[in-house]
Amino acid sequence: MVATPRAFIRFGLVSVVGLAFYYAHLFLGMVGNAWLFKALAVSFLAATVPLPIIAVNNRRLFPALDRSLQQLLVMGTLLIFMHHFLMTFIFVMFLPEGRIL
Repeated sequence: MVATPRAFIRFGLVSVVGLAFYYAHLFLGMVGNAWLFKALAVSFLAATVPLPIIAVNNRRLFPALDRSLQQLLVMGTLLIFMHHFLMTFIFVMFLPEGRIL
């Protein structure tokens, strides 16, 4: 019972780091290599995929939360998943190959 909330929190933290990664690259251009950037973007997306699955399928994830807060948690995980999917799609499909300036 304790393993699922731990995994959920860890995946959530990796997803928040992914948000910082996307926007750091978008505004500051932190990663200079396109291949490395695409690999990191796909790995952050892969780490975000389990969040909505765990939140929807496990109703007893955080038993202290009310029903409305659990629904808010599900919607938040869906939004972060959609965000990561769209950012990964845009960066992987439209980012030029080679060195990024």
